[in-house]
Amino acid sequence: MNKFASFFRGYMGSAPVIAAALPIPVTAGKVIPTYQEHTLFLTAYCSMFCFLIVAFVFYRRHRIGTYLRPESWGKRSRIVGRFMVSWLPLVAIILTAASIVGYHSALYASLDAQVFPPNSTLAEMLAKGTTRNLSFASQACFFASYLGIFGFSTFAFSLMAVREYMQTELGLSEVALVDRAGDPAVEKVQGVKPATNTDTAR
Repeated sequence: MNKFASFFRGYMGSAPVIAAALPIPVTAGKVIPTYQEHTLFLTAYCSMFCFLIVAFVFYRRHRIGTYLRPESWGKRSRIVGRFMVSWLPLVAIILTAASIVGYHSALYASLDAQVFPPNSTLAEMLAKGTTRNLSFASQACFFASYLGIFGFSTFAFSLMAVREYMQTELGLSEVALVDRAGDPAVEKVQGVKPATNTDTAR
């Protein structure tokens, strides 16, 4: 189990970096269909944006760590913070799915608004097509949804990885987090003595 835990934490530690670098092979390899004129700058912007997200989440790791400390669980001012740390990854995953749907809808809508030779393949349409004739709002939605696919997924990976990292740094066990050791509300119901930092470390 210790080896599994070390492997899992190591995986979560590298996952945000992998997610941040993912736009480079995905966009260059045309895994996600994009207009040929957009391929280069989408690759550059998406990667830069994703690495900035990873750096920002890690930069805020100390604030995330305060929501994990048992002695702060009874403070009402930290309830919203704990809720966000716990559920923001799921929100980011849902937004990733929404971005995927939004991007493909915008892509095919833009293709339908253009005239191509009969029996043109998708690759041929993407090579000759453009979004320059779209309105500013449509272009903004088009590019924002593409950035959202990678940005929100990177954000979810980063939050989960930093939470695991801070849990390890604070010496919090899985049992302590599950039992919410130190939470006055839980201990009042269970009739147990509030846990100290020493007890939590054990």
